[in-house]
Amino acid sequence: MTRPLPPLHPEKPLALPRVAERHLPSGLRIFAVPRKGAPLVEVRVLVPLSAGDPVRSAAAELLTTTAFSGSVRLDGRDVPWDSAFTTGRPQAQRTAEWLTVVGHVPAAGLDRMLAMTASWLAAPAVPEDRLARERERLSQALAILDAQPQRIVLRELNRARYGDLPVFGAWPPAATVAALTADDVLDTHRRCLSLREARVIVVGDIDADATADAVTRAFDGLPAGTAAPVRPAPAPAGRMRLVARPGAAQSHVALSGRSVPFDDPRYPALAVANAVFAGYFSSRLVANVRERRGLAYHALSRFDRTLGSPSTVTDVVCGTPSTGLVVSEVLTELTRLVESPPTPREIDGARTYLRGSLLTATASQSDLASLLASLCCWDVGTDWIQQYPRQLLEVTADEVAAACRDFFGPGPQAGVVLGDPAAVGPSLTRFGFDFEAAGEQT
Repeated sequence: MTRPLPPLHPEKPLALPRVAERHLPSGLRIFAVPRKGAPLVEVRVLVPLSAGDPVRSAAAELLTTTAFSGSVRLDGRDVPWDSAFTTGRPQAQRTAEWLTVVGHVPAAGLDRMLAMTASWLAAPAVPEDRLARERERLSQALAILDAQPQRIVLRELNRARYGDLPVFGAWPPAATVAALTADDVLDTHRRCLSLREARVIVVGDIDADATADAVTRAFDGLPAGTAAPVRPAPAPAGRMRLVARPGAAQSHVALSGRSVPFDDPRYPALAVANAVFAGYFSSRLVANVRERRGLAYHALSRFDRTLGSPSTVTDVVCGTPSTGLVVSEVLTELTRLVESPPTPREIDGARTYLRGSLLTATASQSDLASLLASLCCWDVGTDWIQQYPRQLLEVTADEVAAACRDFFGPGPQAGVVLGDPAAVGPSLTRFGFDFEAAGEQT
């Protein structure tokens, strides 16, 4: 006997604790969020990074991998960084546009953690022995890093979107990295970081106002720095590149489209439209090229904000013989999204998925800190977390159809296919795009 599934439990409203937010005249932004239940407080410091060229990027990488090594002057004596923190030293990492420091500490040690982190950001030490090890490691890893398909696709897509800017270049030669000195690393710190525009996020069992005061005391005296963010104008639309990877068994397809910032009134409708197109597993594109036809291993459309410019990026990975057909189906689904807008059932499914994803993104202390960090990078206020679920419920079918027409209707602004040119080149020319060979990749 077949029995119907029980109804889903009512969705719980998203309750975010009060956020103590400060925006200081220096540019420093502070977010302190009380969150009960975790024994450690999580601290995230995000500093705008503008490396500018591959050599500076390599020096910035060495800055992060040598972070919190050597010793620090504390209470009139030199103390190893490993001993300066009660629960281990923080970890530094970077993207093309941000240097991030993440640390965890008991609430009683928070002031010390903040002071030590601010001290390193203001005047990092680069011990020669640690630098030598990291130089050797990075030099050996360069060939592997530059051969990763996802890295190649992203780099070439950015070049197609924004032009051949130095920031999108490949890693420098190993000999160049091996010649970088501590002075080069420190010069990159001075020239490429905007310390006084840092974002400091603290989440845990804290008093929000007192914590915001403590962050202000620790970070408000940081030097300004001289970094200037790169804000290029987008390249002309329709730039499509075939990036040669001879003998590749798989092809990687990446297409870039139009978008708006998270806090734009049109974003909720666009998010629903994007989810229906290829934003989650029940989307149209996944059902077509992966589930029904088995043409692709992976298909996803996501939101991107490289160099401050919002866009959508559709990524598809497929076998070489299927490349031409996969590109054709992606373009067909874009057209169908306009000609046959999402149905009420598709909209409800996408809306449920997006609201559930936000609940998941705030489920734990670390998840919440990550979400706040993303919003900081996108210059979106924390009240967005409360407003977005309600906005999703209020989105109408007409608004979703308009988003499909306005953002997906014009087709891709730029795109890249990474694959074997001999095998996939002929199948790509029939789409009428001006595919441009972007040089061989090994």
